[in-house]
Amino acid sequence: MAYVCTKCGKKTKQLDNSARCQYCGSRINVKSRSNLSREITTD
Repeated sequence: MAYVCTKCGKKTKQLDNSARCQYCGSRINVKSRSNLSREITTD
C-alpha cells in the first residue's frame, strides 16, 4: 500500500514501525488514492 507524506509530498511503499517519512522524518502520512474514476447512477 502506498503512502504520501504531507510535508514533502514523496510516496513510500510501506512505512516502518515508527510511521515516519523516510525522506524528511515527518510523522503525518496519508494513504494515496487511486486514479480510478467511477460512475454512479441514481434512479
